Amino acid sequence: MKKYFSLLYKQLFNFLISVSCHFNLPTFCAYLIKISLFKPKLFRKKTKSKKIFIVLYREIGIRDIEIIHKSANSNLEFLFLRRSITKIILFCFCNRKKFFFNYLNHPTTVEDYFNQNLNNKKNHEKFWIEVMSNLKKYFNNKTLNFITFNFDYYAEAALYVGCNKNNIAVKLWHKEGIQTDLDGEYRMKTSMPKMRHMFKYFTDISVYNERTKERFIRLDEENSKKISVNGCPRIKDFITNKKYYKKPRNILFLSFDIRRGITKIKQNKDLSFKLSFNTIVKILNELSDNKNLNIIAKYKHNSGDEINNQISKNIKIFKTGSAEKFINQADIIIGHNSAATIEALASGKYVMVPFFEKNFKLRKYLLNFDNDIVYTSETKMKKKILNLINKKVVFPLNNKKYDKTIQYYLGNPKNITERYIKFLNN
Repeated sequence: MKKYFSLLYKQLFNFLISVSCHFNLPTFCAYLIKISLFKPKLFRKKTKSKKIFIVLYREIGIRDIEIIHKSANSNLEFLFLRRSITKIILFCFCNRKKFFFNYLNHPTTVEDYFNQNLNNKKNHEKFWIEVMSNLKKYFNNKTLNFITFNFDYYAEAALYVGCNKNNIAVKLWHKEGIQTDLDGEYRMKTSMPKMRHMFKYFTDISVYNERTKERFIRLDEENSKKISVNGCPRIKDFITNKKYYKKPRNILFLSFDIRRGITKIKQNKDLSFKLSFNTIVKILNELSDNKNLNIIAKYKHNSGDEINNQISKNIKIFKTGSAEKFINQADIIIGHNSAATIEALASGKYVMVPFFEKNFKLRKYLLNFDNDIVYTSETKMKKKILNLINKKVVFPLNNKKYDKTIQYYLGNPKNITERYIKFLNN
């Protein structure tokens, strides 16, 4: 029943937002946005801050803010805005045919953003300028700021214009940074330049690593004046100094998209890591009969069907839940081109990266892992796992040799809280 009323409320709210756009009622829209702002439990402590940060909600980015907020015992106040609101408003001002109730799904695409005619774009931006002017009045004794997590969120562009015209700072807390070098360079030449104009709306930019900083400056030289490398706060979820002894018993398989990391060009259309994926499933199925092992597979939506069709019933499969919980409970982690695999290295666990492809040219599409954790032999990987479960070891492992890889993607974890507080207070 609670779920039913929640859906009904959401539909009514979306309808009212669309009404405010249709009848050009920015004051009413600002009021709706104000009452829709929410605080997750961790942020509900009362503060005396004169700064308000409205965060455009994105689940993985929220964890970053939670860590900084908690570790700094921050007196800053954070409110959260559902990003679906910006999509509804874009839908109302795009060139698409509209009919009653299709605002509920707000099926906007990046093409809708780029295909806006001049008149619709002008009216869209004017609407947000007036919305922000009215929203600012609700916080008239405090400084209003916005935080977003990626520069290419097309539905938020007009919101940024509204902020800019009302002297409201927009901070880009960029949550991406883990990609293969070749894939990163390909995006620099294709998709990223299309959205480079968005950078002009950001007053400050935070990134995880030096590679992202360098690429952002190549996209827009003005970024050099407002960008800082602050690392990935989520690394704090995995670093522990508390030592404990145990025999490795828990294996976590971080299921992966078989094409992730491979540059999406015509000549690569038949390339994938499918053999590595299938071989790992075969190894784990064979090991699942070993009563000394507890094997878990954590997958995302793009690999779930393949796992469900192939995996042994002795292996527990999870889709929901954060990777953090599973990584911290595991002893041996098998992963591929993912942030979670780098986080597993930071946690001081045994990490194994499967690469069983016959085409060795695919090796260049892996992240920059040390060769000693990249397994090219099915036999050697299985033997290594069986050897590990027969000896007691000290966790977290002394993985200093992997610090270079970890910092290449997640940045330096030292003084990370102080760096982010400085970024927010600029």
